[in-house]
Amino acid sequence: MKIGLLGTGFAVAHAGVYAARPDTEVVVYGRRPEKLAMFAQNFGFTTTTDMDAIYDDPDVDLVDVCLPTALHKEHILRALAAGKHVLCELPIAPTVAEAEEITRVAEASDKHVFIDMFMRVHPAVRHLHRVIRDGSLGELRTLRSYRKAGPIWGPVDLGLDRLALEVMLSDLDYTVAALGLPREIHATGVAAGDGRAAAETVLRYDDVIVEYTASSMVPASYGVTHGFEATFTDGVLELHERPFETTGPVMRLTEYTSAGSREIDLAPADNYTAAINHVLDRLTDGTEDALLTPRAATETLRLALDIDQALTRS
Repeated sequence: MKIGLLGTGFAVAHAGVYAARPDTEVVVYGRRPEKLAMFAQNFGFTTTTDMDAIYDDPDVDLVDVCLPTALHKEHILRALAAGKHVLCELPIAPTVAEAEEITRVAEASDKHVFIDMFMRVHPAVRHLHRVIRDGSLGELRTLRSYRKAGPIWGPVDLGLDRLALEVMLSDLDYTVAALGLPREIHATGVAAGDGRAAAETVLRYDDVIVEYTASSMVPASYGVTHGFEATFTDGVLELHERPFETTGPVMRLTEYTSAGSREIDLAPADNYTAAINHVLDRLTDGTEDALLTPRAATETLRLALDIDQALTRS
């Protein structure tokens, strides 16, 4: 499969996944030759500063959009018009109106559009969703989740006006996937300057309370931590994870019931590898995707923008 990778920033996380697969050929678009040189040297990819070369290439099967969010709609629609499948990074768009337009065009196309809602294919999240569906621990009553992210990719602005879309979105997404949109939102945050902030959010459903802690107020040496504690009527499911350790993802998922506790044996997975493999598998086997759809991403965007408004209103 030939892939046109647009961008030279966060695209490096996708590039490593493609490079590890023997069944992909990648051409990378970027504006700056010095950044493109890294992709050629580290991954052996072809590079170009001519975006038209990707869209006009009949052999390119998939366009992977890792450009700024404001450009997502333009390039998703252009790729579809050129007869390409699309993978696009989160968030799907800066506004719900743009996301809805993307959804309409995608659903009318014979090509697939995937939005990189990577937590939906996270092994612990998929286990959580199964337990919610099958009722093996009873009914869900509370879900407490957290993500703390240090600047492990270099200096980046993750201030209060960016937390909802840059830090919280992927975790909010797996909540929306399980429970839909909440009926009440309460959010408060604090800024620390230098693009750092923290927020506490409570989402109220009819029979479930979701609490979410997000923070960029940790140093790069702290890395990234993520986890959840899901309390059901008959037990608790608890995840603690450090997804970007130098030796690979570290994950511990534990189930607690009246009979005792047990570790759930799930292999840690790199989130981006899991999502991209899911995309390529769907394109290869021809099955419809039910996880990473534009419609689902639009619902999560609605929630994230509402939380962003609550955090940033004066």
